[in-house]
This record gives sequence, C-alpha cells and structure tokens, in this order.
Amino acid sequence: MLLLLFAGDSFSQRIAETLPPVIHAAIEKAYPASVRIWGYDTVSNQQMSAQFSGVVVTPDGHILTVAHTTIPGKTYKVTFPDGKAAIALALGKINFPETPILPDVAMMKIISEGEWPFATMGRSSDLKINEPCISIAYPESLNQPLPSVRFGRITQVRNDKGFVQSSCIMEPGDSGGPLFDYMGRVIGLHSAVEMSESINYEVPVDLYRKYWTALNKAVHYTQYPATEDTIAQDPLAAGLMTVPALEDMNAALQTARYDGLSLKIISKVNGEQQTILGALFSVRGKSVIISKSSAVGTAPLVTVKNKQLKARVMFRDRDNDLVWLEIASQLKKGIAFPINIQAVDSPGEFLLSPLPDTICIASVLAGREFSLPRMTSFAFLGAAIAPTDGPLVLTIVQPGSPAAESGLQAGDLVLSINGAPIKKAEDYGRELSRYWPGDKVVFESQRNGTIHTKEIVLGTRPQQVASHPAEMFSGGKSSRRDGFKSVFSHDAILRPEQCGGPVFDASGQFCGINIARFSRTSSLVIPAAIVQQFIAGHSLRKNS
Repeated sequence: MLLLLFAGDSFSQRIAETLPPVIHAAIEKAYPASVRIWGYDTVSNQQMSAQFSGVVVTPDGHILTVAHTTIPGKTYKVTFPDGKAAIALALGKINFPETPILPDVAMMKIISEGEWPFATMGRSSDLKINEPCISIAYPESLNQPLPSVRFGRITQVRNDKGFVQSSCIMEPGDSGGPLFDYMGRVIGLHSAVEMSESINYEVPVDLYRKYWTALNKAVHYTQYPATEDTIAQDPLAAGLMTVPALEDMNAALQTARYDGLSLKIISKVNGEQQTILGALFSVRGKSVIISKSSAVGTAPLVTVKNKQLKARVMFRDRDNDLVWLEIASQLKKGIAFPINIQAVDSPGEFLLSPLPDTICIASVLAGREFSLPRMTSFAFLGAAIAPTDGPLVLTIVQPGSPAAESGLQAGDLVLSINGAPIKKAEDYGRELSRYWPGDKVVFESQRNGTIHTKEIVLGTRPQQVASHPAEMFSGGKSSRRDGFKSVFSHDAILRPEQCGGPVFDASGQFCGINIARFSRTSSLVIPAAIVQQFIAGHSLRKNS
C-alpha cells in the first residue's frame, strides 16, 4: 500500500485526481461492515428504540458502538448494507454517571449463526492531524436502509475530553457509526457534536482495544475496568498520509470552469424577499435558468455580472420543485442541453457546487439515489379532529393558523374538503395530505345547524424549536426539503439560499441541481436525468 505525506501547496492541485481512488478503495473495504441497529423485542418482533449505527469488527460478529445507545443484556436487530439482518446482544459499556457522554464505549455481539462482513480495527493514538477520514453511518433523519458516506480530516487526535475530533459531519442516528482512516480501518466511533458542522467527536478505537476483555461481559462499567489489554503501536504509523490541503477543501478543489453557471435569483415569495441560486443552461440557442421553484416568486430578478435582469417564469414542476426561468439576454455560457447523462452512484465521489462570484462548495456523494416522501412539507391547516366513529368534530383550532384565520372553531362539524365528503377520521387526514403549502381548499363545515363554506389558503407547518445541537447549524434547513421521487444526498455544507444551483463531479460532469439543505449532514440533489426530463418536456411544449 502506498503511504505518502503530501505538502499542501503541491497536492492541492492534484487532490481531485489523486485522493478519490484511495478513498474509494477504503470505502469498498469498510462499507459492508457498517450496520444499522435498533432495540428489538425478539418475542413480539417489534422495534424498541430509535435507530443508531455500529460496525462489525470480527468475523463472528463483535460490533463496536457507543454507550449512550445500548443497555447490556438487551437484544438488538442489526441490518447490513446488503439487506441481511441478525440479532445481537449488547455486551459491556463504559460511561460515567458524572459525565454520561464519557467515555461512551460499548460493544455488542451477533448471536445469530453465521460469519459476517467485518472491518479491520486501526489505532487512534497514532493518528495525525489532517489525515483523511471517512464516515459511514445511518442518519435517522433520512431513514434509509443504506448508510451515508461522508469525508473529512482528523482535526484533533485527542481533545480535552479524550475524543478524537474530525470534520466528518454527524447527526442523530449516526451515533455509534464508524469513522475510518483512508485505508478503511476503524479509528473511532461517532459520539457527539457541537453546533458547528466542523466539530464532531469520536470515541477513540484504542479504548475498545484497551478494554476488549472487559467489554465482552454484559456489564455497565461506571468507571474504567480494572482489566486492561495491551495495545501495540500501529505498524504503519510512520508512513501515514496527511493532506494539509484538506483544511480548506473548497479552495483545494477550486476551478474556474464553472464560472457563470450558477446565478443568484431574488424574488418575493408570500410577500417576503427570497434569495436562491439557479443553474444556467443553453437550450436550443436560448439562456434558460433552472432553479428551486418553491423559493422563486412571480417576478424574479437574476444577477448577471453585477447587473439585475428581469426573468420570466415559464414552467414549474411541483413534484421535483423545479422552475424554468428565461431572460431576454443571450449569455455566452451555459450547461449544454441535451445533458450528457452519466450515473452518479459511487459513494465518496467528489462533487462541486459552484456559487456565484466565489469558490465552489466541495462535498462527497453519500450514496445512490432514493425517494424521499413528504414528511415536513405537508400543507398546514391548523385544525385537528378526534378519531371517533360519529360526526367528525374539530377539537382544536390553533391560534393564528389558516383554520383560525378563516373563522373555523372547535366544535364545528367537518363535512367536506374540496367537495370530497369527510365521513371518517382517515378521510380527513388523507384529503389534507394531498395538498401543498399555498394551495387553496374549499372547506365545508357546520355550526349550530348552519352550513358554512370557506376558501382557505393552506400554510406551512410550524417549525419545532431546535433543542439538539445537530439542529442548530448555521442557516438551518430548507423550507421545502422532502416529497421527492428521486434525489441523492451529499455532505455539502450549504445554506438554504445556496440551493438551486448546479452540482458537478470532479471531471466536470453535470450531476444535478441542489434542491434542499435537508439536515446537518445532508444536502439533496435532483439528479441530472430528472432535470433533463423537465427541460425536454417543456422545450417540446414551447416549440409545438
């Protein structure tokens, strides 16, 4: 294996060509052993806890995870990326009552018969600052059967709390997930975060090595076990690779080839000024801008070389949240249409999101495409009913909600929505779930024997107040961030107003459009094939 020490200035120019093969080889080794876990009742066959992550490190099924997810002696369901599942028993864990997050060490063992994919354990004490590292874990927010890959660097080998610190982003669900070095060896387990995406704490793998014997017993240790195992030095320590250029990966991957392809769009949406980006295309001799529809109003202005140009909204695609804009001027540049579609399906592949008049945002592909049903983007009425068999009565009308503003009151009987009779509780939920924020519905109700018909503009669901550091990242989440038939995710740190622009791979291939900042770890992309369909379909309509 080739192990090199790279100087920042010389390597930054070659990082896009030199580092990806190393990272892909590491992911190929590490990915199959990275598992999704939740508490499981083997009698009722029911999930008994929130999901978390772990990694198998022996062929007979020893799993490393973190203490705040497990209870010694309890059973857990373990699912591998290939779909195979097994039952595991929680063994020992170490965390202290006075400091519950420390040292956050836990082990499990698969009790189902079989041999299992496993990853090699590295050594954390020999890590180096700016050594490349890889996260493979299962964020709870996405709720996908396959893990998400993220890329970063070691920022501290041992901080004041005893953690390894890395720039690989994590969030709830990733707890217990493995951090790998660039050779695919486990060097840490995801434990905690602070508000900044760049601060992520990992339990050093050397603690598992040191207390391996003790952790094989189903005991909750509230102090370090007396039994300790010997840890040998990493035989590869002297040749470990560091990449100082990763301290600013955006600058390291900067290129001028995307200049002018990402444009700023300003408009008013529901009376408030919104800023978003757009991707510039050249479509049959015309300059066309494709962007995020829900963030573009009816009279948008596009900034081109410090000038604001009026744009016309030509077409919208609600399902994919895309909008087609046109300006009167013909610009020299543009992504060529038809698009040269190539599959983007190699986790860890470097991606670039150009921003207007500044550097690109670098990221890596988390995994293959997936569908993301509506979870947060349902329309909001603000009136609840009781699930009874009799007449359906509004039990709660939230102050300030669209229902309250229209005059609906608790005690009103619900008759129909947009002409659809509401006779059962499931009718009410099913009918409202069809609509998006901003849609108008005709709501028919009855009060004191009198029938009332009201036209109500549905709103956006109120956002819950953030209480976890993983929800407090700068800029927050996009308002519309789900309800997509096909997207892929990457670990780009984008603010909501930086979505709408294009995404390219390191070779310059157009991959799609950033459609939403979904969570701390994930930004979502509408794939190039769907963008192609949107442009092609409406281009035919324009010319017919």
